[in-house]
Amino acid sequence: RDANNDFKELLKEKDISEDESHQAEDNVQKYTNKYVTSVDEVIAIKEKELMEI
Repeated sequence: RDANNDFKELLKEKDISEDESHQAEDNVQKYTNKYVTSVDEVIAIKEKELMEI
């Protein structure tokens, strides 16, 4: 969220273009999705382990 706010501020100050801002926000979202998926996978494994005990 902080990164996206930073991009919006840079765009507002005309330090980056709209295309650069959108591209940066898309990249942040891709990484966020990647790590959320990883965390979800670990949680699923741990839940399965706990159910076996």
